[in-house]
Amino acid sequence: MIITIFDGVRMQNLQVLTPSVVEINWPYNFGYEFGDGLGMNQYRHEAADGTGTVKGSYGYRDPLGQYRKVEYVAGVDGFKAFVNSNEAGLSNHAVGDAIYIVRPPPPAAVAQGLRKAAPLK
Repeated sequence: MIITIFDGVRMQNLQVLTPSVVEINWPYNFGYEFGDGLGMNQYRHEAADGTGTVKGSYGYRDPLGQYRKVEYVAGVDGFKAFVNSNEAGLSNHAVGDAIYIVRPPPPAAVAQGLRKAAPLK
């Protein structure tokens, strides 16, 4: 790449060398889990196999018993997610490469006036 710089009356042509980017797929594995002691828990786990495929899951559970668990795969076929939940306001549907499987919300969430969403059209 050549960049021309105007410095007052003079012009300078500078050649900028950019190194090649090499992407190396290394296998890895990580995760964590924690809670607040009041009924809220969260987690995440992910692993790559070294061929460019990554699999993982993450989720939470709140003090009312609502939860969301997402399992995903990312690789040559793109990103695909499977969402299991009982969160008030969600409904079964598929959007893009994500599939939502929704169970009825827990009684504590319903008692707070949270309702199931209307079906998507």
